[in-house]
Amino acid sequence: MKRILYLLFAMLSQTIVLHAQLGRYKADFSVSACEFTDSVDIEWVDDQVYVPVRVMGRTLRFLLDTGASQAVVFHNSWLAEGPSVGSIISHDATGRADTVQMVMLPPLQLGSVMLTGCRATVHQHATPGIDGILGFDLVNGGLSLLIDVKRQKLFISNCRNFLHSSLAGDGRTVNPCRSEGVRYWLNYHVPYVMAVPFGHTRLRALIDTGSRHFFAMNKSSFDRVVGDSKSVPYLTIEGRSYGSHITGHYGVEAAGEVVFLQHGRFLFGHTSFCDLHSVSTQGGTHVGAPILNYGRLAFCARHRRMLFMPYSEEQPISVGNRQLEIAFVAYRGMPQVGLVWEQGVPFRQGFRQGDIIEQIDHLPVTSLRQFRRWPFERGREYLFTVADSLGRKREVRWVRLP
Repeated sequence: MKRILYLLFAMLSQTIVLHAQLGRYKADFSVSACEFTDSVDIEWVDDQVYVPVRVMGRTLRFLLDTGASQAVVFHNSWLAEGPSVGSIISHDATGRADTVQMVMLPPLQLGSVMLTGCRATVHQHATPGIDGILGFDLVNGGLSLLIDVKRQKLFISNCRNFLHSSLAGDGRTVNPCRSEGVRYWLNYHVPYVMAVPFGHTRLRALIDTGSRHFFAMNKSSFDRVVGDSKSVPYLTIEGRSYGSHITGHYGVEAAGEVVFLQHGRFLFGHTSFCDLHSVSTQGGTHVGAPILNYGRLAFCARHRRMLFMPYSEEQPISVGNRQLEIAFVAYRGMPQVGLVWEQGVPFRQGFRQGDIIEQIDHLPVTSLRQFRRWPFERGREYLFTVADSLGRKREVRWVRLP
């Protein structure tokens, strides 16, 4: 009996210590200017927004990810050596959660503005090509943002009405804080809006500029909405397969049935799109960075409103994107075919779900990170050596389009 009581006391003590060490989400950084509107030159590469950030005299490259609740640095970076401010439970794009360390960052300079007191989570797996991630804590901390990839500018402001004709870039006055904007909600400190993926179906969708998918729909939500209906307005099911295609900070999404969709009508904010191809996911429903190819995206911090301003006045906007034909995920550090569309070229060439990429043109592939940095040339054919789940090897010829 005493032993049982001792074990219970020890477990309770560990739980108390764990909660004592857990920090709280905070976006209480300070800004060097009282009333300002500034712009920062950004990179728009492969449907991702990269922002130059000056830190202690160095210019670093950060990914702008509105799907991340706060800044992220990586364990092998000198930025991760900052003062610890406890731990926090962090969620990724697949819905997985983990307890990670938080550190206080040095002052960050965006354009001419200095941010002091920003916190960042430390993640073990670095993302190639970037030094860190800027999250939605910028907006939660009081900064309004406007992303304009056409002019490759990020506008930042803490003014009440930060948008005017010179920022909108099209000669009209806009104000996302009032009628032209739509309200967003916060869940785990990241923004969600109501989207209409087809017909009259309304779903809460995360605005996630860290995702390269224009739109992805949670599979459970899809099953619930479509049900046994044989006809859903403005929606075509192009095929079904099995696998996974989204990788979060803490691993790959759980494998499951994936539905390939074509939307005849998709409504985001007040903007209508058509001819949009998407896939379902075991993760959350979200609208990703590719929507920035079609308009400017603004967040008004003061009133929690979002405004999407199309570059074209014609609606609906025809997207005409390619359906996802193949996706690679990590398996024990190696690139694995997580998903392959049975109607796509890679499937016809011989790729199958579960294949491990071992060689390209007889050169060894040592990791997913190396594979992602492979210098593929558009239009050139490559010879892939793959191994299936039983270790049987075969060769597949494929024109890899990065």
